[in-house]
Amino acid sequence: MAVVTSEPASTSELYERVGYAELARLGLIPYRAFRQALVGLAATGAIESHTGPDGSTMWHRSAES
Repeated sequence: MAVVTSEPASTSELYERVGYAELARLGLIPYRAFRQALVGLAATGAIESHTGPDGSTMWHRSAES
């Protein structure tokens, strides 16, 4: 959650921000698993997503969090 800010960032950008060591610790090295974790956070309302101009999914903290 700490890597998601109010500024939109793509899934790939967030993956890089987390870093390999933390991804390994969390069991989220597979990109698909990492993306599903973001989808789970979005389902709780903690973060939101939209499609960027290049078609990538962009994530940011919701106004309530």
